[in-house]
Amino acid sequence: MSDDHRIRSRVRALYFGHTDLAVRFQGVLLVLDLAIIGFFIASQVLMTQPWFWMADAAIAVFLTLDLTARLFAFGSVRRWLKYPVTWVDLVVLATFLFPTVLTNWGFLRILRLWTLVQSERFWNVIARKWDDTYVEDLSKSIVTLVVFVFLAAGMAQALFVGDHPKLNNFVDAIYFVVTSLTTTGYGDITIDTVGGRLFSIALMIAGISLFFSIAQKAFAPPQKVVTCEPCGLTRHDPDAHYCKNCGGELGQPLRGKAGAARGKAKPRPAGG
Repeated sequence: MSDDHRIRSRVRALYFGHTDLAVRFQGVLLVLDLAIIGFFIASQVLMTQPWFWMADAAIAVFLTLDLTARLFAFGSVRRWLKYPVTWVDLVVLATFLFPTVLTNWGFLRILRLWTLVQSERFWNVIARKWDDTYVEDLSKSIVTLVVFVFLAAGMAQALFVGDHPKLNNFVDAIYFVVTSLTTTGYGDITIDTVGGRLFSIALMIAGISLFFSIAQKAFAPPQKVVTCEPCGLTRHDPDAHYCKNCGGELGQPLRGKAGAARGKAKPRPAGG
């Protein structure tokens, strides 16, 4: 095995492995990601601070190193680009490298929160304490709603600031988005253009869908994650040993409370 291949294997193991060393490494990256996301959220307030642009540059360097390391681990640009987190990080990095061109689109950086919670790295670290599909699914739905609010507010600010006397900054945009999403509609901020009305309609429809998704996840029973080889179904009842879709025998859970008892329960007859 060449030195290059050996180093690539080690980097890949750190990013995607499940050993104690890999989990510690992923935990450090997770803490840094959370700090960066917190900085993104607070950036509207911190933008006037003299050290803001230094922090911006440091984050840009970190993202560049992280992207480069993942590209090296994959060993192929095509495989690297298959992951949504890669595209999100490239967009976020572009907002750092071209701030004058993309100055109104810096809100896209909040997408890192969505990709973080969707990533296996996040749950490889978190799941050691909260090994529960209920927590995972509900967390993903809530984060999706939060990210959507920030994205919609950013778009409202970028596209419609000045179209209404009370729509002047990001906080006003968040207020407008939340009142539209919840269909409260106080009426103090309205966008009377055709584009503004279509935007408001889309917000209300999306709001109903997202709130329904959260409610669905909140009342859903816990499940275990294990892929059924014959049909590909991944979610099953915690005590199921056979797939309810095709009757195929299930292997060990990847995640879920049932995973704590891997190998302890005896298989029961088909139909369980």
